[in-house]
Amino acid sequence: MRLRSTASAALVASCALVLPTAGPSLAYDHDRDRGTLGELHYRFTDGDGDVRRRTIEPADNDTCYRLTNTSRNRSAFWVANETESLALLYQDGSCGGEAVEALRPGERAHDLSVRSVYFKPTGHHHGHHDGHHGGRDDWHDDWQDD
Repeated sequence: MRLRSTASAALVASCALVLPTAGPSLAYDHDRDRGTLGELHYRFTDGDGDVRRRTIEPADNDTCYRLTNTSRNRSAFWVANETESLALLYQDGSCGGEAVEALRPGERAHDLSVRSVYFKPTGHHHGHHDGHHGGRDDWHDDWQDD
């Protein structure tokens, strides 16, 4: 009888070890299948004065994203919106106050000082714009050459 209790306890303990890891794994696979809104590229100057490039891949609209590696003294000065959403750029790190720039899909902006971005849905997807920010091909060449 004691052997059966020990075996049952071992089975319960092994299930307890397996079950908690299965949940996050399934959630991760689901998120990967869902994809992202696209990519937002940005440039900032690091503490040594070198220009750095970063990309974020937002997963959701109606969400604020801090631009990684930016701070009060090191904000992003160049941004290209290659998402399917409107990107509202903010000077602070938590999308507070008024947006300093709004970029439609495919647009870019420079001479900025921003640290966060808020994505809003838009009916316009993956377009090319010939406004003052330049078209997608222009920013792509500019992004790769520097």
